[in-house]
Amino acid sequence: MRSRTFKDQVYDEISRIARAISNPRRLEIIDFIANGEKCVEDIARQTGMSIANASQHLQTLKKERLVRTEKKGVQVYYSLASREVYRAWTGLRDLTLLLSPGLRETVEQSRIANDFGHPLTLEQLSGRTDVCLLDVRPEDEFQKGHIPDAVSVPLAELEQRLPELPKDKLLIAYCRGMFCTLADEAVKLLQARGYQAGKIEISALDYELASTQPA
Repeated sequence: MRSRTFKDQVYDEISRIARAISNPRRLEIIDFIANGEKCVEDIARQTGMSIANASQHLQTLKKERLVRTEKKGVQVYYSLASREVYRAWTGLRDLTLLLSPGLRETVEQSRIANDFGHPLTLEQLSGRTDVCLLDVRPEDEFQKGHIPDAVSVPLAELEQRLPELPKDKLLIAYCRGMFCTLADEAVKLLQARGYQAGKIEISALDYELASTQPA
């Protein structure tokens, strides 16, 4: 009986955390704020929710200590409580990619629709001197952390800053990870303006976590 009680308590606690993240909007919030702290208005805008709905989801995540808050003036900002929250999300993402033909098909169809080939990897780019890495996220996210040697060119500024970019190099865009579309939009614009361009699908945090894993 004691063993049964112990197991019930253990798995109940774990399932409580699992329930907190088992919502598509809350998963999107976790993926979004992994790039830096955001206020509820930013989160609502990014996820297509009302401020009231976004706030409700954030309170669920906060209750289970998955996100933390910091008040700056009259504004409250939300960020992930720890790197382990992001690891849990990417583990679930990768498991779903492994098990779900539907998700793999959705991702592949998106790549085909973009019509600029499969994304490259950092390993494929390693050692090349003809590559310029562009971080097309907003500047505040770049300042929170970025892949080494990347140049910050937010998507909203890309067109006006085209003269700054080298035409004799392969321009590689990245953004918030596999399901972010900022890099897709950047590559389309660059190619339309005559630049050689491609993308990688990892985020700055993906890079950081991969770099700190024990060999």
